Amino acid sequence: MEDYATLDGDEAAIAAARQVIEQAKGAVMLVYGVRAEEAFTILRAASQATNVKAREVAAMVVEHLPRMGAPSDLAALRVSLDRVLFGPNGHGAPGRGRPRDGKDRRAR
Repeated sequence: MEDYATLDGDEAAIAAARQVIEQAKGAVMLVYGVRAEEAFTILRAASQATNVKAREVAAMVVEHLPRMGAPSDLAALRVSLDRVLFGPNGHGAPGRGRPRDGKDRRAR
């Protein structure tokens, strides 16, 4: 991990945003059983569907991780992450919906 003390303000902010996006990608990979590229596609789809910047969507995912429950209950984690990403109704604002292409990327 980089030492943020050696970076200027903009570089530190970019590095911190990347770190949050990587954490969110990891959560999406775990919960949906997808590769890194697909995880970022899901984050991007949530960003576009909700008109919220991708780094903000990622921050919401990371913020909600501790409250999502134990990894042993993967189905409940998926429901929780769906709500964070796409909204409670499955479309629109964070926590609402599936990626625009409508594909369910969850592992079966």
